[in-house]
Amino acid sequence: MNLLLTSVGRRVKVVDYFKREWEGVGRVIAVDCDLTAPALYAADAYEQVPRIDDPQYIPTLLALCSRFDVQAVLSLIDTELSLLAEYNDLFQKNHVQVIVSPAETVKLCMDKKATYDFLTSKHIPCIPTYTEWEFIIDALESGQLAFPLMVKPRKGSASLGIRKVENREELHLAFFQGEEVVVQPFLTGKEYGVDAYVDLVTGRPVSVFTRQKLRMRAGETDKSLAVKETKLSSLAMDLLSVLPLSGPIDIDCFQMGDAYVISEINPRFGGGFPHAYECGENFMSYLQHNLGGKANRPRLGLYREGSMMIKYDDVMMVGIDSRWS
Repeated sequence: MNLLLTSVGRRVKVVDYFKREWEGVGRVIAVDCDLTAPALYAADAYEQVPRIDDPQYIPTLLALCSRFDVQAVLSLIDTELSLLAEYNDLFQKNHVQVIVSPAETVKLCMDKKATYDFLTSKHIPCIPTYTEWEFIIDALESGQLAFPLMVKPRKGSASLGIRKVENREELHLAFFQGEEVVVQPFLTGKEYGVDAYVDLVTGRPVSVFTRQKLRMRAGETDKSLAVKETKLSSLAMDLLSVLPLSGPIDIDCFQMGDAYVISEINPRFGGGFPHAYECGENFMSYLQHNLGGKANRPRLGLYREGSMMIKYDDVMMVGIDSRWS
């Protein structure tokens, strides 16, 4: 049962976990458009591929699936999910399963305003999100909004392009900078991450791991604390009950008073996932069972709280690849 991981980038730990769990079962093949992507060298085999916006990207993946006898494909970045969802049928015709949520779900999760509209329609607490200038000014004048505010790309990811604005002049400049943006209140409450796994066979949540984000770096969790907050877990379960999702899911949340609100939904492995894995939430094993046609038994809340994850930099030495030149 060979697995192809795409756009692996710096996710060395995730690739390493897959290789560990796939030992004796199959091979883990990693691909990226950059041959210096460190996670390539943690896999059993690696290949350089075109950028995801290259017309040859999908044909290249299909060729690699045939060459390495791959049974499943999984991407580690947001921006590729919609592409794989679009070509899901083509991969299936080639007897390859794409591990991705439904195309409409992926599209919704990539659009912050669409996410807000969906969550409010389902009465799920979330961060107020504005896209129209007139409504933003009205909200400021009525006291519903107050500076500072956050201006974010409507369809951005990895915290790219986010700006904190302190007054109307800065807000005007950020809002009319050319790309489509959303405006949200600047939240000062504690930030949390939820790592969830939705079974590919039953469609039901198997695992929900909650952690408080203690420190962020480059849009990813750098330090976190494993917690068990009933209201936070319930919020995640409410979301998973109304939004069709599959496989690994990352949910960003904030605490507001004694309640929690959803900030973003990422239908993929999150940057803080290693914390969940090290606490016994073995998504790689769950995925392996599903690919073998077996459903996983739910193990909600079985991890121990109180552990802290702290990331650090490491160094990897690799041989020179002739393709670098």
